[in-house]
Amino acid sequence: MTAAQVPWAAWLLFAAPVAAILIGFFGFRRFKPEWTHLPILASCAVVTASAFWLAAHVYTGHSFDLNLFRFAEAGDWAVDFGLRVDGPGVAVLAMVSFVGSLIHLYAAGYMKGDPGFSRFFLVFHLFFLAMIGLLTANNFVQLYLFWELVGVASYLLVGYWFHKETARKAALKAFLTNRVGDFGLLLAVLLIVLQFKITHFHLLYLKAASGATFELLPVIGFLLVWAACAKSAQFPLYFWLPDAMEGPTPTSALMHAATMVTAGVFLLVRSWPLISLVEGLPHLIAWIGAVTALGAAVVAGTKKDLKRILAYSTVSHLGLMMLALGLGQIATALFHLIVHGFFKAALFLCAGNIAHALHQPTANVDDVGGLQKSMRLTYLSFLLAALSLAGVFPLGGFFSKDAILDAAWHHGGALAVMGMLVAAGSAFYIFRMLFLAFYGARPEQKQAPHAHEAEPILGVPVLFLALGAAAAGLLKEPVERFVLMGWRGMPSGLAGLDLVLNLPGEPVLPHLNMTVAVLGTAMAALGAFAAWRLTMSDPGFDWRWRGGAAEAVFESDFGWKTLVDAFVRGVSRLAGFTGRVLDKGGVDGAVEGSAGFVRAAGAAIARSAQGRINDYLWWMLAGTAILLLRVLR
Repeated sequence: MTAAQVPWAAWLLFAAPVAAILIGFFGFRRFKPEWTHLPILASCAVVTASAFWLAAHVYTGHSFDLNLFRFAEAGDWAVDFGLRVDGPGVAVLAMVSFVGSLIHLYAAGYMKGDPGFSRFFLVFHLFFLAMIGLLTANNFVQLYLFWELVGVASYLLVGYWFHKETARKAALKAFLTNRVGDFGLLLAVLLIVLQFKITHFHLLYLKAASGATFELLPVIGFLLVWAACAKSAQFPLYFWLPDAMEGPTPTSALMHAATMVTAGVFLLVRSWPLISLVEGLPHLIAWIGAVTALGAAVVAGTKKDLKRILAYSTVSHLGLMMLALGLGQIATALFHLIVHGFFKAALFLCAGNIAHALHQPTANVDDVGGLQKSMRLTYLSFLLAALSLAGVFPLGGFFSKDAILDAAWHHGGALAVMGMLVAAGSAFYIFRMLFLAFYGARPEQKQAPHAHEAEPILGVPVLFLALGAAAAGLLKEPVERFVLMGWRGMPSGLAGLDLVLNLPGEPVLPHLNMTVAVLGTAMAALGAFAAWRLTMSDPGFDWRWRGGAAEAVFESDFGWKTLVDAFVRGVSRLAGFTGRVLDKGGVDGAVEGSAGFVRAAGAAIARSAQGRINDYLWWMLAGTAILLLRVLR
């Protein structure tokens, strides 16, 4: 295939967003800022249609990987800008484009009247474009460039309300934490160039499968996992995500449900032919995911802010995806990534509708209660998404979570136990949120007598996302086929690629295991019952236990946030000491003092040079004598 043969749908993935941003920036932003969203919504429609067309194209076995043009060259080494449209990439792309388009539509209503409406939509769509580039990159350098663009756009979106100190701090925390991970990815890319001399994915797959020994491969694999842990908010670098809820609700729904945070998981999927060759590394990934999933689920059950509950939920479910990856279940991880994008985006937007009804940027369980009757559509959407998240049959979340639990169950040991505990914890925190927000009216909660259902532009996208979360279980077989298409026939006619098929792990989703399904459902029921018992049967419990040592433990994430804050303070003090003492007192003092020294030396020399010829003659004779003595010896 040549560049001229690339389907128009692939070109439109980039052309539509770029055109929309340029038209919005140079046209509507200046003359009609409240219309800036119009070309951007049109771009979303074009991208979604193109993504689904490409998905159908790949589903029939027509993947392609093509270099379009060269954008960097140094000696014998060069980097091309290319497109890789294969199963894993297009499966996630279809979800991102569809969910992202609905969130863009929601944002048009949610951000209406905001002074920065035009700025928000331009950056919002820039982020959307960056994710498209990341998902379709065909080499590590190109992926890294879009990876960084995702980080820059996320910084601008999290800190969108920059007049709030909390938003500025949250944006800075997210940006700096991701820089730690991004530096790992940069080092990994440089080491890949040093070790393999290439960065193209499919060529790397072949070279890695050749049986040769690559000394730097363990370091490369670890750095890739480190980068993924930062972007996908895994322990120990997860702590930025809950604070990132300071951004507008559409930002939380797009970035922290369906796109940015899943980029780390996608990076590991793309890199799995390399990572799977590093002994012990997949097992480490599984443990990172299990610990993160269980810890975040427990903490989510103690939070009061609706968006923070969902933020910790996102961290927990990303941990489940990492657990699946670590156990070699690539299709399972991708399946849950797609289903999670639907139900988590719906839940975030439901939380946005509640806050919007209260005329607040966010809401917590103290502000709401008994919204079931006044916000019926939001309640129905939340209920469907919550049931899917909890893994209730036959909704989408049941099938994807059951596949992960099945993988952990067959692995056995602590991972199997932790998987079941996560199932119970997930049901507990989401049903606790459901009961506190939509049922009953407890004395401790402020009532919202004027709360009303959101207007259609806010309600309809949420309902579609909730229906998608309910029906996403039907995507089981297509996802399995997409994963197989990710390595088969890429690129067309390349010999030896069948060998690579055995590297990415298990490409087939497990069949329904009745034992695991019953146990998982029982754990979810146990979590839901505990939530009912502690919110409805004993409605004061959620308020009585606060204020003591237990709340301090949960607020500090079992002490980890305290350690991180202490580390950051230590680094800040070291930087201050370096600036004050070493830089100003040492380097600056030496530089500034050197001028005085030179002046003093010049004055001394000037005093010795008085223009007396006799003195000059004596010095010349002395110098001549010394030279003669040196020569004669």
